[in-house]
Amino acid sequence: MKKHIIPSLIAAAVLSSTTAHAESIYEVYKLAKQHDPGLRAAAATYQAEKEGVTVTKGNLYPSISFNGNLGYSNTDSSSSNYNNTSNSLSLDLSYPIYSPALNYAVDAVEISSESAGISFTNSEEDLALTTLSEYFDLLIAQSTLQTTEALVKSTASQLDRAKKQYEVGLASITDLQDAQAEYDSVRVTELSARSSVSYAQKALYQRTGQEIKTIPQLSKDYPISLDPKMTVDSLIAKARIDNKELQILNLSVKSAENNINIQKANGRTPTVSITGSLSRTDNDYSSSAPSSMNDGATNTSSIGLGVSIPLYSGGAINASVRQATAQAMSTTEQRASSLQTIELNIRSLYLDLQTAVAQIDAQQQLIRSRTSALEATKAGYDVGTRNLVELLDAQSNLYDAQNTYEQYRYNFVVKKLNLLEATGDLTEDKIKELDKWLVAKN
Repeated sequence: MKKHIIPSLIAAAVLSSTTAHAESIYEVYKLAKQHDPGLRAAAATYQAEKEGVTVTKGNLYPSISFNGNLGYSNTDSSSSNYNNTSNSLSLDLSYPIYSPALNYAVDAVEISSESAGISFTNSEEDLALTTLSEYFDLLIAQSTLQTTEALVKSTASQLDRAKKQYEVGLASITDLQDAQAEYDSVRVTELSARSSVSYAQKALYQRTGQEIKTIPQLSKDYPISLDPKMTVDSLIAKARIDNKELQILNLSVKSAENNINIQKANGRTPTVSITGSLSRTDNDYSSSAPSSMNDGATNTSSIGLGVSIPLYSGGAINASVRQATAQAMSTTEQRASSLQTIELNIRSLYLDLQTAVAQIDAQQQLIRSRTSALEATKAGYDVGTRNLVELLDAQSNLYDAQNTYEQYRYNFVVKKLNLLEATGDLTEDKIKELDKWLVAKN
């Protein structure tokens, strides 16, 4: 009894170790976020746009500048010859109290900042979809390899059986050659499956910067169904509000319309500014300077109200307004075109999911049928009413049906992820919810 305890503990330790190092889908996504330079670039762009708002708003507040000057001059004429050492200090003020163009400019950078923020969120969502899709590519590749390995093992068993029967004269050379050919064929398939797994692992390595070889599998209990309350119209309505690309396009339209106001303000509205200055000038003339040139300091203060009104600029003012109007119309039509594309994508994804549910249900029935067919073929082969080729075909058909079933299940999840992205709902919470359905391999 004790002899069995140690191996059992070792096996449990190995299984525990494998489970501990299995990378969940949320962990892989976090690694991708840390590793992705595009996401860091989007974050930096967002930060730059936020600072741009502060920079532009600064133009609405008083601008105060300090100036200083130290100089020397020499005058040499027929009537006089003298020099002067002077220094001056001044404090100047400019405050635009009325400038529609500046106000619209602030609106423009605020819209740009908001758009950069949504672009950053959209980059996170795109990265999530890409990473999760690559994760499931690896799951599909591993599932195919697992099924192929089982088929190789089963075919090898049939080949071994055919060899033994041939040696005792119970099987013909044709049966042996058929078994060998089938075994060689599935071995080639196995090599291709291993290559697919390796490629999928490299894709995740490129995405995360780490080797990821052990990942959980999708639970057999994962529900393959659609929410009965979910309709295409409700999905499209949600996308109109939450789809990040549409949100960015809405802001682009808003920015283009604001640009019309900017061009009108630049060409047709006055700018009123308060200007002021405090200065002090100190002169030190030589003794030969005229009596009208007095040494000492002079203090000067001034305040004024300046008005600038654009009147005519060779037709450029009206042309700029027409140009901005045409650009706004173009942006509006681009948004309409993108909305049509997004709606079509949602309808297509919803139809794909409906089809996938039916396919998976039918595939389960096909597996049951092919299992029964294999059992019947085995029984017939044992009594001599079926040949080896029929047995190998029945066996291959069953494994093919099982592999297709797993691919349908994984593709169903990927389609759901695409639908979540299209409706702007692919959040970290959704990824964590999916993580609960991924379980360690048995």
